[in-house]
Amino acid sequence: NGREASANIGLTPKQHSSGGKERIGHISKRNADKRLRSILFQGALSVISSVIKRPARTTKEQWLKALIERRGKKVAAIALANKTVRTAYALLKSNSEYQPQLLA
Repeated sequence: NGREASANIGLTPKQHSSGGKERIGHISKRNADKRLRSILFQGALSVISSVIKRPARTTKEQWLKALIERRGKKVAAIALANKTVRTAYALLKSNSEYQPQLLA
């Protein structure tokens, strides 16, 4: 599934759970494709620098701007790279084209 694809690249948070307490940590970089993760991260940073300069046109850009304000550019870049991998997996699996949801 999409989460496994993202985890294989090292873009999902690592879990440390014990005694019913769930703690989510940093991204799991172990056993991952470093080059692909780096390319996705740099691409996401490029999108972020573009989105910051103009008003949001899609729901994904709206989500990204809100995330940047809450968590910062680098965390938002990892989240966007993760979302990109999951979206690409879903599009390949369903054999369909990407249809962005435009804002009214």
